[in-house]
Amino acid sequence: MTLLRTLVTLLLALGLTGCAIVLVQPYSPEQRLQLALQRGDIVLVREIMAVLPADEDDADRAALRAWLERAERHVEQAMLMQAAGHLRREQWTQAQASYDHGLAVRPDSEILKAARARAIKEQQEHLQHLRVRLLLSQGRALTTLTPLYAQVLRADPEDPSIRQALAQAQQDTGQVAEGLLQLGLSAMDEADLALAVEALSLSQALVPDATAEAALQSAQAAQTRQQALERRAHQAQLQAQWAQRTQVLFSNFEGAMEAGDLPAARRHLLALEQAQPRDATVRRLRRELAKAVDAEVTLGLETGRRLYLDGKIPEALETWRNLLELRPDHPDLQAHINRAERALESLRRLEPGGPGAAGTP
Repeated sequence: MTLLRTLVTLLLALGLTGCAIVLVQPYSPEQRLQLALQRGDIVLVREIMAVLPADEDDADRAALRAWLERAERHVEQAMLMQAAGHLRREQWTQAQASYDHGLAVRPDSEILKAARARAIKEQQEHLQHLRVRLLLSQGRALTTLTPLYAQVLRADPEDPSIRQALAQAQQDTGQVAEGLLQLGLSAMDEADLALAVEALSLSQALVPDATAEAALQSAQAAQTRQQALERRAHQAQLQAQWAQRTQVLFSNFEGAMEAGDLPAARRHLLALEQAQPRDATVRRLRRELAKAVDAEVTLGLETGRRLYLDGKIPEALETWRNLLELRPDHPDLQAHINRAERALESLRRLEPGGPGAAGTP
């Protein structure tokens, strides 16, 4: 009866205290065992039972060993479920604490060890994904904010907050560009060509660099080859479903993308959408073209800005106008074109013999 009462006490303690670990200092293993059972310290019960000779077990102690095995399995399952709940809520620290508590009770549990290792790997991958997103977001922000700050200062050179913001952006640009370059190179090594092209395009737009340019060209070429292989493979699966006109349009689109002729690819895609408006492949090609166009416009906008600031306004205007066919509704692009046209008109008025020159009727 003493053992039964002790086990009941232990069960109540486990339910009420969550298996809290309490350090005790009794005088003998038997006394320590009784105190550990009374306090609900299953970890300490396990440690004491491990050092007691099994060949000296009486009926009560054998029953206690059997109960302890069942209790350990119960805690193992409970901690697995608890950790899974934390992981669903992205509570990584709490999940690891659940695994650690389970392993303290059942240190040889392969299930707990494997689950803990998977959780650590998942956390690392999630953290890496977030850091990549953060770096890309910083790069996109700087390509927009830095020239915008400069434009505000040209209109209001005395604005201290904008001057400070521009200085900070310029300070951050080099570090972010280097981070994007390393990200792009690493993505190329891992054959993640989409990420490589995006990262290297942003790096090159922020800080033009020979290394970044060469890597970007290599990544773009590899991505073009990869996309061509994917398109051909997908086209082979659907070839029987496509009409002759659709096949011709697809081939034209593929050829334009491989040649880097994005305006032609856009025209062929519009024809494809008219021929197959609900086709999943056409939707996939639209997303592929949109990404290529966004990368081209981002790089072209920055190239035009540098030409404009260097006084090469006609070249900047031509660069921006060439992008209009790709993104005719791009607000920044149209604003740059309008500003460059006004600047050229002002320069023509100042030329000798121009409509605004002195002495001209």
